[in-house]
Amino acid sequence: MTMEKAKNITRSALLAFVLVSIGFALGKEVTARRQTPTTGPESPAPVAPAATSDKVVVYYLHTTFRCVTCNEIERLTKALVETEFADDLTAGRIEWREANFQQDESLAKRYEVVSSCVVVVNMQGGQERGFQRLDDVWTRYQDPADFNGYVGAAIRKYLTERVKE
Repeated sequence: MTMEKAKNITRSALLAFVLVSIGFALGKEVTARRQTPTTGPESPAPVAPAATSDKVVVYYLHTTFRCVTCNEIERLTKALVETEFADDLTAGRIEWREANFQQDESLAKRYEVVSSCVVVVNMQGGQERGFQRLDDVWTRYQDPADFNGYVGAAIRKYLTERVKE
């Protein structure tokens, strides 16, 4: 290998590193700007329209930097909650939340989260009575019917438990 060829390879590698670093920094900035006042890390947790202590909380927990798949999983979950469970959402029996578990470490510990996922929490009397972390959203997001069935079943499980009591 000639000296000139080695310089070109080194220059190309450094340029690639700089471009990837800039892309990562821009991705973090875009993600930070997407946070609204009701979902930002410094904001209080959203309150259900009819504040009730008995409800199902559906979390989308994500990292600071979100990939295309992460955004799609959030979109699918939120759409499911807002359409299939619209009456429960309006009545305050379901609450939608998204949060950055890297910024709120208590959530990460509480739900044993290590990557972006959906968590469905059963709240009774203002206390958590159980939760289900839905890790399989990653393998089901490309089939919306399967995804909706999986996430919907976890939500219905806790709504049904509430009706029985």
